[in-house]
Amino acid sequence: MEDYRAMHEYYQKNYAKLKKSMNGYLKLVSAELQQASGKDYSELLEEIWDFYDKNLLEHFPYIGGDDVSGTGNLTGAYYFVAMGEVLKNYGVSLDETGHLMVLSYERTFLRIPGFARKLAGKMFNSPKMLNKMFQKKDKQNAANAEKNPGSFETKAMIPPEEGYAFSYHNLVCPLANFAKEHGYMEYMPYLCNLDYVMFGVLGAPLYREQTCASGGEYCDFKLKSGAPVLSYWPPVFKQGDGYQ
Repeated sequence: MEDYRAMHEYYQKNYAKLKKSMNGYLKLVSAELQQASGKDYSELLEEIWDFYDKNLLEHFPYIGGDDVSGTGNLTGAYYFVAMGEVLKNYGVSLDETGHLMVLSYERTFLRIPGFARKLAGKMFNSPKMLNKMFQKKDKQNAANAEKNPGSFETKAMIPPEEGYAFSYHNLVCPLANFAKEHGYMEYMPYLCNLDYVMFGVLGAPLYREQTCASGGEYCDFKLKSGAPVLSYWPPVFKQGDGYQ
């Protein structure tokens, strides 16, 4: 059993749950992980969890726990960072790690039944519904940030930015802040690219021109009705169209 003295009690309480969740994502690319590393998946998973446990968990800020969706964004994103740090020992490049992230996330969302993905896609193409939903989310995030500084803060843009049916700004990103503080910024463009995976699988045409991680004042999430869904591999930030 690890020494939890430096770890926030929320992460202590959810220690086993977090390890199970990591496996849930990584087992979807277990064959690719074995091929890339030359190791059995179960052994590699233990290495990745060991890195996550010893180098990340005790440093995570508390941003609201189970009461806010952003906690899962933080803990889940860094499963992939831990994966990348371990794979470096086996000669796997950052871009190869980024591709594994995409495959895992894509396969995660493709497991959602088709009818449910279709319903989600309709929701993301309904500006009126999104405005109502995200205004509520803005208030919840603001209240949470008062109690837990450094948490996600968002702002629905009403009216939306010109040329778009819906837009909102992510004003504070704990993922980027953690990366800056602990030296994992190289992973952030690939983690940001996962938004395109989720939106893409759900059929929502996301277009984003800046992120907190790339030096922007905020991350802009903009949906364009009737536009094509952007391809997410190669990662959007490498496609030369100015999207992040």
